[in-house]
Amino acid sequence: MSFATRWLGRPREHWAELGSTNDRAMAWARAGAPHGALVTADAQTAGRGRLGRAWASESGEDLYVSAILRPAPGKAIGALGLAVGVGLREGLARWLPAAQLKWPNDVLVDGRKLGGILCEARWVGTSPEVVVGFGVNVGRALFPGPLAQSATSLRRELEAATPSREEVLAQLLPALERALDAFFAGGFAAIRGRYEPHCALVGRAVLVDMSNGAGPKEQATALGLADDGALLVAPADGGPPRRVESGDVWLAP
Repeated sequence: MSFATRWLGRPREHWAELGSTNDRAMAWARAGAPHGALVTADAQTAGRGRLGRAWASESGEDLYVSAILRPAPGKAIGALGLAVGVGLREGLARWLPAAQLKWPNDVLVDGRKLGGILCEARWVGTSPEVVVGFGVNVGRALFPGPLAQSATSLRRELEAATPSREEVLAQLLPALERALDAFFAGGFAAIRGRYEPHCALVGRAVLVDMSNGAGPKEQATALGLADDGALLVAPADGGPPRRVESGDVWLAP
Protein backbone atom coordinates (compact mmCIF):
# COMPACT_ATOMS: atom_id res chain seq x y z
CA MET A 1 0.00 0.00 0.00
CA SER A 2 1.21 3.51 -0.79
CA PHE A 3 0.88 6.24 1.80
CA ALA A 4 -0.10 9.90 1.41
CA THR A 5 3.22 11.07 2.85
CA ARG A 6 6.23 12.92 1.52
CA TRP A 7 8.98 11.11 3.42
CA LEU A 8 7.56 8.92 6.21
CA GLY A 9 7.28 5.28 5.23
CA ARG A 10 9.54 5.66 2.20
CA PRO A 11 11.00 3.02 2.05
CA ARG A 12 9.27 0.35 4.11
CA GLU A 13 10.17 -3.16 5.22
CA HIS A 14 7.43 -5.55 6.36
CA TRP A 15 8.13 -8.78 8.22
CA ALA A 16 5.86 -11.66 9.19
CA GLU A 17 7.71 -11.90 12.50
CA LEU A 18 10.53 -10.05 14.24
CA GLY A 19 12.01 -9.99 17.69
CA SER A 20 11.45 -6.23 17.81
CA THR A 21 10.72 -3.70 15.07
CA ASN A 22 12.86 -1.19 16.97
CA ASP A 23 15.84 -3.54 16.95
CA ARG A 24 15.47 -4.18 13.22
CA ALA A 25 15.11 -0.45 12.54
CA MET A 26 18.26 0.28 14.56
CA ALA A 27 20.19 -2.26 12.50
CA TRP A 28 18.78 -0.82 9.25
CA ALA A 29 19.69 2.70 10.38
CA ARG A 30 23.28 1.61 11.03
CA ALA A 31 23.34 0.18 7.50
CA GLY A 32 22.34 3.59 6.12
CA ALA A 33 18.53 3.56 5.88
CA PRO A 34 17.20 7.06 5.17
CA HIS A 35 15.15 9.44 7.28
CA GLY A 36 11.58 8.16 7.31
CA ALA A 37 12.33 4.50 6.61
CA LEU A 38 9.71 2.27 8.23
CA VAL A 39 9.72 -1.23 9.69
CA THR A 40 6.45 -3.06 10.33
CA ALA A 41 5.71 -6.60 11.46
CA ASP A 42 2.75 -8.91 11.88
CA ALA A 43 4.17 -10.17 15.17
CA GLN A 44 7.00 -9.48 17.60
CA THR A 45 8.57 -12.13 19.81
CA ALA A 46 10.45 -9.65 22.01
CA GLY A 47 8.43 -6.45 21.81
CA ARG A 48 9.16 -3.94 24.54
CA GLY A 49 7.84 -0.69 25.87
CA ARG A 50 9.27 2.13 27.93
CA LEU A 51 11.72 1.25 30.74
CA GLY A 52 12.23 -2.21 29.23
CA ARG A 53 8.70 -3.43 29.93
CA ALA A 54 7.35 -6.22 27.76
CA TRP A 55 4.86 -5.28 25.05
CA ALA A 56 2.37 -8.05 24.22
CA SER A 57 2.55 -8.55 20.45
CA GLU A 58 -0.12 -10.93 19.19
CA SER A 59 0.31 -12.15 15.62
CA GLY A 60 -1.83 -10.49 12.97
CA GLU A 61 -3.92 -8.45 15.39
CA ASP A 62 -2.25 -5.09 15.95
CA LEU A 63 0.17 -2.55 14.51
CA TYR A 64 3.86 -2.86 15.35
CA VAL A 65 5.80 -0.05 13.69
CA SER A 66 9.22 1.61 13.95
CA ALA A 67 10.40 4.66 12.02
CA ILE A 68 13.97 5.81 11.47
CA LEU A 69 14.41 9.56 12.00
CA ARG A 70 17.50 11.62 11.34
CA PRO A 71 16.96 15.07 12.93
CA ALA A 72 19.29 17.87 11.95
CA PRO A 73 22.34 18.37 14.21
CA GLY A 74 21.57 20.55 17.19
CA LYS A 75 17.86 19.79 17.27
CA ALA A 76 16.48 19.07 20.75
CA ILE A 77 14.69 15.72 20.63
CA GLY A 78 13.78 15.18 24.28
CA ALA A 79 10.07 15.67 23.61
CA LEU A 80 10.02 13.64 20.40
CA GLY A 81 7.78 10.97 21.92
CA LEU A 82 5.19 13.63 22.73
CA ALA A 83 5.19 14.75 19.09
CA VAL A 84 4.61 11.14 18.05
CA GLY A 85 1.69 11.02 20.48
CA VAL A 86 0.17 14.08 18.83
CA GLY A 87 0.40 12.46 15.41
CA LEU A 88 -1.08 9.16 16.58
CA ARG A 89 -3.99 10.82 18.38
CA GLU A 90 -4.77 13.02 15.39
CA GLY A 91 -4.65 10.05 13.03
CA LEU A 92 -6.85 7.93 15.28
CA ALA A 93 -9.39 10.75 15.63
CA ARG A 94 -11.07 9.53 12.44
CA TRP A 95 -12.39 6.61 14.50
CA LEU A 96 -11.87 7.73 18.10
CA PRO A 97 -12.17 11.51 18.40
CA ALA A 98 -12.18 11.30 22.20
CA ALA A 99 -8.80 9.50 22.39
CA GLN A 100 -6.41 11.08 24.90
CA LEU A 101 -2.69 11.20 25.59
CA LYS A 102 -1.11 10.08 28.84
CA TRP A 103 2.24 11.78 29.37
CA PRO A 104 4.77 10.74 28.27
CA ASN A 105 4.06 7.84 25.91
CA ASP A 106 0.54 6.35 25.88
CA VAL A 107 -2.65 6.77 23.88
CA LEU A 108 -5.80 6.16 25.93
CA VAL A 109 -9.50 5.69 25.37
CA ASP A 110 -11.65 6.09 28.50
CA GLY A 111 -8.56 5.49 30.61
CA ARG A 112 -7.58 2.26 28.85
CA LYS A 113 -4.36 1.94 26.87
CA LEU A 114 -4.83 1.79 23.10
CA GLY A 115 -1.24 2.42 22.08
CA GLY A 116 2.28 3.11 23.30
CA ILE A 117 5.44 4.80 22.07
CA LEU A 118 9.12 3.95 22.54
CA CYS A 119 11.91 6.30 21.35
CA GLU A 120 15.51 5.08 21.24
CA ALA A 121 18.52 7.00 19.95
CA ARG A 122 22.24 6.81 19.37
CA TRP A 123 24.62 9.57 18.35
CA VAL A 124 26.68 9.51 15.18
CA GLY A 125 29.13 12.33 15.74
CA THR A 126 26.96 15.35 16.50
CA SER A 127 23.86 13.96 14.78
CA PRO A 128 21.18 11.85 16.48
CA GLU A 129 19.99 8.66 14.83
CA VAL A 130 16.56 7.94 16.27
CA VAL A 131 14.16 5.04 16.09
CA VAL A 132 10.58 5.72 17.13
CA GLY A 133 8.50 2.63 17.75
CA PHE A 134 4.79 2.54 18.36
CA GLY A 135 2.16 -0.11 18.85
CA VAL A 136 -1.57 0.33 18.40
CA ASN A 137 -4.10 -2.30 19.43
CA VAL A 138 -6.32 -2.81 16.39
CA GLY A 139 -8.00 -6.21 16.17
CA ARG A 140 -7.72 -7.79 19.59
CA ALA A 141 -10.98 -8.53 21.36
CA LEU A 142 -9.44 -10.09 24.48
CA PHE A 143 -6.44 -9.17 26.62
CA PRO A 144 -4.76 -11.53 29.10
CA GLY A 145 -4.43 -11.03 32.85
CA PRO A 146 -4.24 -7.47 34.17
CA LEU A 147 -4.44 -6.10 30.62
CA ALA A 148 -8.10 -7.10 30.55
CA GLN A 149 -8.82 -4.09 32.78
CA SER A 150 -6.19 -1.66 31.50
CA ALA A 151 -6.04 -2.12 27.71
CA THR A 152 -8.40 -1.67 24.79
CA SER A 153 -8.40 -1.85 20.98
CA LEU A 154 -10.13 -0.33 17.99
CA ARG A 155 -12.16 -3.53 17.72
CA ARG A 156 -13.41 -3.17 21.27
CA GLU A 157 -14.19 0.54 20.95
CA LEU A 158 -15.92 0.68 17.57
CA GLU A 159 -19.51 -0.21 16.86
CA ALA A 160 -18.76 -0.28 13.15
CA ALA A 161 -16.47 -2.77 11.44
CA THR A 162 -12.87 -2.67 12.59
CA PRO A 163 -10.54 -1.15 9.98
CA SER A 164 -7.64 -3.28 8.80
CA ARG A 165 -4.16 -2.68 10.13
CA GLU A 166 -3.10 -1.24 6.76
CA GLU A 167 -6.05 1.16 6.79
CA VAL A 168 -5.08 2.35 10.25
CA LEU A 169 -1.43 2.74 9.26
CA ALA A 170 -2.42 4.70 6.14
CA GLN A 171 -4.38 7.10 8.35
CA LEU A 172 -1.68 7.41 11.02
CA LEU A 173 1.37 8.09 8.87
CA PRO A 174 0.28 11.39 7.25
CA ALA A 175 -0.87 12.73 10.63
CA LEU A 176 2.40 11.62 12.21
CA GLU A 177 4.43 13.20 9.42
CA ARG A 178 2.64 16.54 9.95
CA ALA A 179 3.26 16.43 13.70
CA LEU A 180 6.94 15.57 13.22
CA ASP A 181 7.42 18.31 10.62
CA ALA A 182 6.02 20.86 13.10
CA PHE A 183 8.15 19.46 15.93
CA PHE A 184 11.40 19.49 13.95
CA ALA A 185 10.69 23.05 12.79
CA GLY A 186 9.67 24.57 16.13
CA GLY A 187 10.19 22.09 18.96
CA PHE A 188 7.49 20.96 21.34
CA ALA A 189 6.36 24.56 21.81
CA ALA A 190 5.03 24.44 18.23
CA ILE A 191 2.67 21.55 19.03
CA ARG A 192 2.03 22.06 22.72
CA GLY A 193 -1.45 23.38 21.89
CA ARG A 194 -2.17 20.13 20.04
CA TYR A 195 -1.04 17.98 22.98
CA GLU A 196 -2.10 19.69 26.19
CA PRO A 197 -5.89 19.88 25.55
CA HIS A 198 -5.92 16.11 25.02
CA CYS A 199 -3.64 15.17 27.93
CA ALA A 200 -5.51 12.89 30.33
CA LEU A 201 -3.44 14.11 33.28
CA VAL A 202 -3.86 17.89 33.14
CA GLY A 203 -5.97 19.20 36.00
CA ARG A 204 -6.10 15.80 37.69
CA ALA A 205 -4.62 14.38 40.86
CA VAL A 206 -1.66 12.16 39.98
CA LEU A 207 0.99 9.92 41.53
CA VAL A 208 4.55 10.60 40.40
CA ASP A 209 7.39 8.07 40.59
CA MET A 210 10.79 9.28 39.48
CA SER A 211 12.66 6.43 41.19
CA ASN A 212 11.70 3.58 38.81
CA GLY A 213 9.81 1.89 41.61
CA ALA A 214 12.58 2.22 44.20
CA GLY A 215 10.94 4.95 46.27
CA PRO A 216 7.54 6.23 47.36
CA LYS A 217 5.16 7.84 44.90
CA GLU A 218 4.57 11.57 45.27
CA GLN A 219 1.02 12.91 45.24
CA ALA A 220 0.49 15.99 43.10
CA THR A 221 -1.81 17.77 40.68
CA ALA A 222 -0.82 17.95 37.02
CA LEU A 223 -0.86 21.59 35.92
CA GLY A 224 0.16 21.35 32.28
CA LEU A 225 3.23 21.03 30.08
CA ALA A 226 6.23 23.29 29.62
CA ASP A 227 7.43 24.36 26.18
CA ASP A 228 10.10 21.66 26.31
CA GLY A 229 7.58 18.91 27.12
CA ALA A 230 8.21 18.57 30.85
CA LEU A 231 5.11 17.87 32.94
CA LEU A 232 4.42 20.58 35.51
CA VAL A 233 2.94 19.40 38.80
CA ALA A 234 1.90 21.01 42.07
CA PRO A 235 2.85 18.77 45.03
CA ALA A 236 -0.02 17.85 47.32
CA ASP A 237 1.99 19.08 50.34
CA GLY A 238 1.73 22.64 49.04
CA GLY A 239 5.32 23.06 47.88
CA PRO A 240 6.25 25.01 44.75
CA PRO A 241 5.40 23.56 41.31
CA ARG A 242 7.89 21.03 39.98
CA ARG A 243 9.03 19.81 36.60
CA VAL A 244 8.80 16.10 35.84
CA GLU A 245 11.14 15.31 32.97
CA SER A 246 11.17 11.52 33.27
CA GLY A 247 9.60 8.81 35.38
CA ASP A 248 6.13 7.36 35.66
CA VAL A 249 2.93 9.26 36.31
CA TRP A 250 -0.47 7.75 37.00
CA LEU A 251 -3.89 9.15 37.72
CA ALA A 252 -4.48 8.96 41.46
CA PRO A 253 -7.15 6.46 42.57
